[in-house]
Amino acid sequence: MLYDQLFVSLERARWNLSRDIDFDAIEPAKLSRQWILDVREVCLTQLAALSATETFLGDFRTDIDFCSFVSVWLYEEMEHHLVLRKYLEHLGEAVEESELPRLRVSAGEVPAIDALTLRFFREQRLAQRYAALAATAPEPVLGRIFTILAAGEARHAAAYATYLRRAVKRNPAALPSVLRLGLWTLRGADDPASPAAAAAGPSAAQRREDCHYIRRMQGLYRLLAADSTMVAEEELPALRPAAAGAL
Repeated sequence: MLYDQLFVSLERARWNLSRDIDFDAIEPAKLSRQWILDVREVCLTQLAALSATETFLGDFRTDIDFCSFVSVWLYEEMEHHLVLRKYLEHLGEAVEESELPRLRVSAGEVPAIDALTLRFFREQRLAQRYAALAATAPEPVLGRIFTILAAGEARHAAAYATYLRRAVKRNPAALPSVLRLGLWTLRGADDPASPAAAAAGPSAAQRREDCHYIRRMQGLYRLLAADSTMVAEEELPALRPAAAGAL
């Protein structure tokens, strides 16, 4: 099972909330009001992992391997939420529990392969955004937190890539759907209000007219199907999610 190896590798890299973050060293004066609001937003959006977990446990109910991994992923994602919530509490900006239920928004139903693909790309994007926030954070403790979170999201993306690779190996017909959805996701507009998006450079929307953009998808293709023939650009015209067969 992939879970056996992933559990060990994630455990070895895992950080400790009580030991690795010095909340007493926070320097509130270095944070603008906008930064505090942005940290709050990131903290709350981490709760999206709850809905994603519900979806995965339903769609992959017979895949004990993947569902086992999801349990570890949820633990780490909720730790991301908690460290940011604790950071805000030390700033006197506590998140009230009454705010949280409204964030339990369920995603619309999509094919299982699409849900897996979207999560892979979301983890990559979060890693990049958190790295950008770490590099620009005006307060050192916050910079350390986002550095830790960026590394965690990157590990999650790598883990999801292993399950995507397995899905494609089991069902090669799913590969075109994965690539189409990946291209659609990468070309989707980023949130211009996000300081992370601004720090990360040109958005996906600004790259939309790049006619050679699909060539950058070849890295993903190699990752998922290293022994297959490359897909030509004209074979992937659709820029929207497409259903694929069963995993």
